[in-house]
Amino acid sequence: MPTSKLQAAASQRVADEPDTVETTRADRKHRQILDSARTLFLAHGFDPTSVDAIARHARVSKATLYSHFQDKETLLLALVEDECRNVGGPLWKPHDGPIELEKELRAIARSFLSFFMDGRGLAMHRLIMSCASRYPEIADVFMKVGPDRCDAEVAAFLRAAQAQGLLHIPDIALAAMQFLSLIQGRLILKWSLSMQSPSPAEYRMLVDGGIKVFLAAYRAADRKPHACTTRTRRQ
Repeated sequence: MPTSKLQAAASQRVADEPDTVETTRADRKHRQILDSARTLFLAHGFDPTSVDAIARHARVSKATLYSHFQDKETLLLALVEDECRNVGGPLWKPHDGPIELEKELRAIARSFLSFFMDGRGLAMHRLIMSCASRYPEIADVFMKVGPDRCDAEVAAFLRAAQAQGLLHIPDIALAAMQFLSLIQGRLILKWSLSMQSPSPAEYRMLVDGGIKVFLAAYRAADRKPHACTTRTRRQ
């Protein structure tokens, strides 16, 4: 598999850093450039922002910028990866205790949607969507460190809940995607189109409704409310 532009740029930077002091300085410059690119790309868009403008904003020379990033596309690739990896924490952290199914599903939903409720996260999403068709590698990086990572973290939760007998799911990967689709509805589409944000009550209704539909499909039969009611009546 060929080395990507992003991997090649990272490898070159490591090769050019001979000692700890130089590495620290290079990392600082790298971060300055990345932060300046983020500020300008989100404020003005990818196309109108020039390499000269990024270098001026970062207070580095163009030569320094190009020593870290091969071109503007490589810089955007690095920015997308950095943003998706560092904004927020994991959707769910494994633990040894009993799983509180609805409570933890609600926490996952809120954590997932919080990225889009934040102005910077939403602006980054719009930037990625505007560039993805022209730069397929950007779409690939975004999918791997964004949606694919979220699917995997939700799948890990569902697997753990199923191991505790709380869920019955034939296809964990499919169920993870279904859950995230249910709890977002059209929220992300509306936010991406700069339409009015939902009220807190509408937001809660969407999340709660998504969880209700998901559990109606996948909650273990002996854990469903009607099963408990039927058992009580028979007793």
